[in-house]
Amino acid sequence: MSIKYSLNIENPGQHYVAVNATFSLDSDGKALVFMPSWSPGSYLLREYARFIRKLKALDSAGNDLFLEQVDKGSWELIGGKSLQGQEITLSYEVYCHELTVRTSFVNTEFAFIHGPSIFIGVEGLLEEKVTLEVSFPRAWNKISTGLTDISPNRDQFLFEAKNYDDFIDSPIQIGSHETDGFKVNNIDHELAFYGELLPHNRKVKEDIKIIVEHISDYMGGMPYDRYVFMSHFVQGLYGGLEHKNSTALQFCSRGFTKDKDYLNWLCLVSHEYFHTWNVKRIRPYGFGPFDYKNQFDTSLLWLAEGLTSFMDELFVYQCGLASVEEYLDMQVKNLNRYFQTQGRKFHSLETSGFNSWDVLYKPHENSSNSSISYYLKGGISFFLLNVLLKESGSSTKEFIHRLWSWYKATPERGIKKEEVFKIIDDCGGKKAKEEFEEYVETTIELPIISSLEKMGLSVEWDSENKIGFGFEYKSDDSGVKVTKVALDSSAHYYAINAGDEIVAINDLRVSRDNISDVLGNLNDSETYRFLICRLGKMTELSASPKVLPKKIKKLQVKDQKLLDSFLK
Repeated sequence: MSIKYSLNIENPGQHYVAVNATFSLDSDGKALVFMPSWSPGSYLLREYARFIRKLKALDSAGNDLFLEQVDKGSWELIGGKSLQGQEITLSYEVYCHELTVRTSFVNTEFAFIHGPSIFIGVEGLLEEKVTLEVSFPRAWNKISTGLTDISPNRDQFLFEAKNYDDFIDSPIQIGSHETDGFKVNNIDHELAFYGELLPHNRKVKEDIKIIVEHISDYMGGMPYDRYVFMSHFVQGLYGGLEHKNSTALQFCSRGFTKDKDYLNWLCLVSHEYFHTWNVKRIRPYGFGPFDYKNQFDTSLLWLAEGLTSFMDELFVYQCGLASVEEYLDMQVKNLNRYFQTQGRKFHSLETSGFNSWDVLYKPHENSSNSSISYYLKGGISFFLLNVLLKESGSSTKEFIHRLWSWYKATPERGIKKEEVFKIIDDCGGKKAKEEFEEYVETTIELPIISSLEKMGLSVEWDSENKIGFGFEYKSDDSGVKVTKVALDSSAHYYAINAGDEIVAINDLRVSRDNISDVLGNLNDSETYRFLICRLGKMTELSASPKVLPKKIKKLQVKDQKLLDSFLK
């Protein structure tokens, strides 16, 4: 059996795609169909069914069949015994006008089709072969996807996947976008670019190829027959989402003009490409086969994203695309973010991953005071594990290779926490295992400074004792508004709230033109009078600034040879 889909984009300026799904009813003449609620790699219930309209079911003669919605994303089709085993067609339209890596977007220039947001699944047929026929405006001339192309001629665009999981894990880019590519180990890697970049002198294709060569060599080969990088360069965009033999990347169109921004791009490429192994294959237990309608246990995201967050920057350095100074600057940024996140005292790495659906993916004004990102703390924890493994005579590379060997021996299921810890024990011994267990399961302060010293590094702290109230703000023509208040800060103590509009400080009217000057010239012995607008009402309060937590200014290299041994 198989399920046949068609996707038609007739009027892209209206942002709709028309979808047909043709399949056979079961022995009772029934079918239960569903629209995914979330996407693998993005742990938020997005409820994609809300974008559907004109859903109906037709028999082979074109007659309407009874279709009943049984929950917010599922429908039951009851054809009756007379239609048992017979082929029927579901037809519907999906509105596509949100350009992220987790949603679909269609306009007059191009289309980005994200499978979970477009294609209804059929219970009982999820392991069957899938075919897809795509049609689009004649003015467009390109289609890029990781799906297998089985088109019989140039006038037809026909693709297949071995099952529903692989089908919706293969995004599709359609339009007149720029394409390029290269071969590594005689395997094709396609580059599909949409958007306009500011003039730059970056060697984008060459640098992506260097990353592919290095990581695939590091891992001992490529687990795919073909790979596609889909990139959208639009002002203000940033993000990436991994897929089994492709990735979707989004980056600011102005981001290649500065070295640090371009390094961020390379790290994004490295991050999503390494997910080809870590997550899409070496996956935590429960990460497939997926229940696309409900959330599940994601407490092992410290492995999926933490390890990847450590390796993405290290790979870029090992490739020669970042200097040691640039690599250490990236670690300074990571460590300062960690030290400034008070939520590390309340959520362990395991807890952070488990609650990702409702915490990381639903940030609010107090998030940094109550939780910690498993990307951030996870990456730092693996940075420290690298030290523990090197001290024991092992390495992160050995650890990753053992993970990969475990996957190849057990590809049908994901790995459990205890099995990861056992691999660490096998590589680095009991001490490394027990210390890393504490990093994952508890809220103890990570031994960052002592680990840096073992690597031949010393910390240079910012020598200036900066003072402030400990709130963040945004300013525009309408005024200055507090957006976040740090735990245990002066603002927290004196009850300055997120959402407060600061009208005046010490009777001086503040605006976006002068707020940074006012807050940059404070005296810690003075009490400041605030006039704020809170919930539409003017309120006065007083607050005294205090010394802010110090930041790391720089990581100094004390022993380059020793450092090199840790970064191999």
